[in-house]
Amino acid sequence: MKEHSRVLTEKDYGVHGITESDFDHSISSVKEMIDTRSEQYQRKAQNIREINDEEIANDFFDDVSYYIYTDTQYLWQFTLWRLQGLIEAIITYQLMVSKKLFALESKLEARKKNDYDIEKEEINELVLWANLRNIILHAPPEQYRLTPIIGENIIYYYQFIKKTIY
Repeated sequence: MKEHSRVLTEKDYGVHGITESDFDHSISSVKEMIDTRSEQYQRKAQNIREINDEEIANDFFDDVSYYIYTDTQYLWQFTLWRLQGLIEAIITYQLMVSKKLFALESKLEARKKNDYDIEKEEINELVLWANLRNIILHAPPEQYRLTPIIGENIIYYYQFIKKTIY
């Protein structure tokens, strides 16, 4: 590992702190990538249909559409990882009391004791999402056998975060 990476800390790149726009940008960037990939697929599909007979084209599209699905799953998994990182950064660096706590739930509970308005059900939901992220992070699915994390679930989480934190 190069020296710069070995000694990198949040202080090296954090300027203003995590804001609501960091969450918004994460979602909009991924949606844009998925939409662009879908448009690219549609253009390619039209070209192939013009050149080949329908049966050959359909065989090709079965494979390609599955690969696009797996690419999309990768993007949503990375988005979950990013959103979870953002929320943990907010809790750790912007909302935390000076105690050194390690688990997300303990950080939220400590903050709640210091007048942070969060319900136990909201803490439980945040912990469930953290657990899902941890499962994917520590035991990632195989390349073509991904967990079915659909975009609507990540959008729900994104909206839940914004409602809970902001």
